[in-house]
Amino acid sequence: MQIQDVALIKTGAVLSRLNAVEFGGEAYLTLSLKNIDDELGLILKDTCKTMRFEENVSDEFFTRAGDILVRLSSPYTAVYIDSLDYSGLLVPSHFAIIRADKITPGYLYAMLDSQEIRKQLLISRSGSTTLGTICVKSIAECVIPELPVNEQKLVAQYHMAAKKELRLYSALLAEKQKLARIRYAKLTKRIEEGELL
Repeated sequence: MQIQDVALIKTGAVLSRLNAVEFGGEAYLTLSLKNIDDELGLILKDTCKTMRFEENVSDEFFTRAGDILVRLSSPYTAVYIDSLDYSGLLVPSHFAIIRADKITPGYLYAMLDSQEIRKQLLISRSGSTTLGTICVKSIAECVIPELPVNEQKLVAQYHMAAKKELRLYSALLAEKQKLARIRYAKLTKRIEEGELL
């Protein structure tokens, strides 16, 4: 089955058409390409910026729990909005917003995050081979396996567990690198002070 058969897909808001203002207007926490960790498929919410616009923005351009965002430029990262903590972010046109309506959202996320879908998207990209962009239609026409709901839930659970494990490994690695830098700094200081000579 194609993704368009089981989900609603649309492009995020074109921010340049919303007339950004420095003061006044409505303030919205806005997502950008810089706010996505492409390796882990995470939103770095603390790096999102607040933007103000003269006009109100339609609710359809804000993240909701269960949404999947797909970056429309390489590396076509898929991000799952799994909690209310990440709801309410204004999504720009650099992303497709996918809302599963006839399929388990976690399963659809697992499929969109798979190498098979990325291969399908690579075929339909336009522009340069390294920075090629895709359109919403490319995502809509991607083919995914049709599974019973109980199997969709199993795939979703497995995928979320694997993602959580990768995120934990990444956090552990970051802490180990931080510890190594501290140890190196202490060692360098002791050498400079002549303690280790």
